[in-house]
Amino acid sequence: MLKHKLFRVLFIVVLFILFFSGAFITMEYRARSLAKDANDSRSYYFIIGGKDTIYKMDSITNEIVNEIKVEGSPQDIKVSADGNTLLVVVLNAKDEDDKGYILFYNIKDNKLIRKVQVGKHPYRVVFTPNKKYIMVSNTESNDISLIDSKNYTILQSIEVGREPQGFCMSKDSKYCYVANTGEDTVSILDMTIFKSIKKIRVGRYPTDISINKDNGNVMVTLSKEKSVALINPRTEDIQKVSLNNSPTGICN
Repeated sequence: MLKHKLFRVLFIVVLFILFFSGAFITMEYRARSLAKDANDSRSYYFIIGGKDTIYKMDSITNEIVNEIKVEGSPQDIKVSADGNTLLVVVLNAKDEDDKGYILFYNIKDNKLIRKVQVGKHPYRVVFTPNKKYIMVSNTESNDISLIDSKNYTILQSIEVGREPQGFCMSKDSKYCYVANTGEDTVSILDMTIFKSIKKIRVGRYPTDISINKDNGNVMVTLSKEKSVALINPRTEDIQKVSLNNSPTGICN
């Protein structure tokens, strides 16, 4: 009888602990994009698909320490190298033509500095390694918006392939590689003349792209092939690495 009572007491205690500990479990987020705070090594910004908010999280405590509400649906974010400006590309949900914008926020006070219209349905924002330009891929207008990083003005639009998504820059800022999801190609842009000079057919549904820092190879995720294409930029030879799942993003 005593054993049964002890068992019941222990069972209730365990339930009590499990119930109340749930309040202290950190919520998990499926972040669409992440950006490190350049001035605070323990903090980073992230956005969630379908939310109109930019979150700032403390990576030590896993607590949300700040929020910025935006007009529209955030697609990608970046922090400037000096840590003073937060860049956000947004899709304006109110516009039927998928008009897109890039927003510039002062990180110190979260105030909007500038709102600049880019192409239709912006997807990714990238700084060039030399920090002179900001580039935005626009999946519906099939182009890249080139922006002056000092005065936040649009310099020009660079035509690429259909549905450009991920893109990356060479270390010397001379070339840009763009994954054209809608036509299974990679566009190569000459950044000295700001034009597409070549397309390479890589495989089915390229979504993201990065450059291997060790050997300079261009790495492209092929979602519908469950593989990654490795392109030698000098010879344009392509090798493929098979994966068990469909890759959508890549970094190095």
